[in-house]
Amino acid sequence: MIKSIARRASVPALVLACVTGTALAQDPASGKVMTVHYSDLNLSTTAGATTLYIRIVGAARYVCGDEGYPNGIDMQNYWNACFKTAVNDAVTKVHSPILTQVANKESAKAAAPATAMLSK
Repeated sequence: MIKSIARRASVPALVLACVTGTALAQDPASGKVMTVHYSDLNLSTTAGATTLYIRIVGAARYVCGDEGYPNGIDMQNYWNACFKTAVNDAVTKVHSPILTQVANKESAKAAAPATAMLSK
C-alpha cells in the first residue's frame, strides 16, 4: 500500500492510498473514509477513466463534507482546497495517463468563467 499525506495551510491532512483496483480517501480531522474500487474498470479507455474520475469526485465530496458556500467565503475556500487536494492526490496515485487527461479536462471546465449573452 502506498501512503501519502498532503498538508496545506488551513486544510486538514488527507491520506490517500492506492492499492491495485482500490483507492482510499481519508480525512483524519473528521474521521471520514471513502474507498473507491476500480478493478471493474478498463483505465485504458476514456469511458473507464471517466467513470473512475466520477467515483473519485464523489469520494472527495464525502471526505471533505458539505460544501462551505452557505457558511461564508472562508469555509468555501477551505472546502475548495480540501476537494481539489483530495481529487488531485487520488488521480495522481492511480498512475493512469487517461485518467489524468480526464481530470485535467474536467478541472479546466470547472475553472472556466461563466459567460452570458444579452440581446434586445
